Amino acid sequence: MARRKLEPGSHGEISFQELPAGRVQGTIRFRRLDGTHGRLRTRASSKAQARRTLLELVREEYEAVPVVPGGLTRDSPFIDLAREYMEHVAFTGEQRDTTRHENLRLIEKKLSPLMGALTLREIKATTVLRVYKEIHADTPRQADTCKALISQICSYAVMNDLMLANPAREVKSVKRRPKPIYAPDAMQLSEFRSIIRDFQEREDRLGPRPSDLLGDVVDLILATGARVSEAVGLKWQFVDLDTTPPQVTIAGKIVDSKGQAKRYEDYLKSEAGWRVVTIPVELVPMLRRRRLAGGGNEFVFHTRTGAPNGTQDVHRALRRVREWAGLDQELVPHALRKSAVTAVADALGIEGAAQFAGHKRSRVTEQYYAKRAVLAPDTSTVLGALQQSRQQDGAVLDMTAGRDGDERGARAAER
Repeated sequence: MARRKLEPGSHGEISFQELPAGRVQGTIRFRRLDGTHGRLRTRASSKAQARRTLLELVREEYEAVPVVPGGLTRDSPFIDLAREYMEHVAFTGEQRDTTRHENLRLIEKKLSPLMGALTLREIKATTVLRVYKEIHADTPRQADTCKALISQICSYAVMNDLMLANPAREVKSVKRRPKPIYAPDAMQLSEFRSIIRDFQEREDRLGPRPSDLLGDVVDLILATGARVSEAVGLKWQFVDLDTTPPQVTIAGKIVDSKGQAKRYEDYLKSEAGWRVVTIPVELVPMLRRRRLAGGGNEFVFHTRTGAPNGTQDVHRALRRVREWAGLDQELVPHALRKSAVTAVADALGIEGAAQFAGHKRSRVTEQYYAKRAVLAPDTSTVLGALQQSRQQDGAVLDMTAGRDGDERGARAAER
């Protein structure tokens, strides 16, 4: 009878042979993960002991160490695997520069202190769960990002035969209650613009009058729904004020994340992000003013030295206004984008709002951007018909009248 073919990472039945003095010899066939076959023998005082020893030896053979090109083994520390994974990502271009830079920061600042020295064979689901809980205790929002990053690193290890399975996939994230969408309405935005003007013209200010950068970027975001990086990255070649209606093409952005040099990128968050937006005529005077004052600079928003303004310039200016006026900390440029998306969703529906915002899926727009209307549709006419039918039925019968008369008659008969 032919022997059963073994799959990689499996073993056959253990055969035993009786030896003198009551001892036994156990033999087992197995197949390594790379497809090669092997055979192990051991001697013990009992079949149970021989079985335990053989299974442990086979497990070690399964984990026996294929060396990947970078020289990693299952005894390598996790931090070495994480760094090699990031080199692999840079080579393949799987992640944008900003994402890769942030992941490198999380590896060094968050993951390395908590699990960097553990070997790959020591990384279990309980390890990932412990790390997730510790990060969640300090920064809940970063905990999910770190767990996803660990999962990506472990998947790379599985791909290179350094792990048998991805332990991060067994760890569930904490369910978070949906956060209410903060999107200032038209009245709040009008008041906000007034506060910006008051801040610029305040009597106690020191130095020259602040620039119009913040107010102009606010107007552009509210008119186009652009991200702040897309707003400050707008070039004049993508502004057409002569068409009817005027148009702006969102085709690039400024990247100036912490620890990175400021630069322009001609690709956006996704393919759906590239879009042509018609703008209200109220925005045209601001753009014409900036074009006249720009001196031929290719960027709509730029510094006195000619370099493009960055997102940090806008955040810094807005932070000063918030502190001066005591405004809500949630009033950030992204909240203004949500106001614009909400207005479009109310007028044109969620699909139109998704195209306007540059989202690939309308679910993202509905879940995170478009503020849900609190006022329900006017149903007074529809439901009024139900009230009219009730009035046409005539007087309501007194259901207790007959019952009360019967009770009085029964008491009289008893007397």
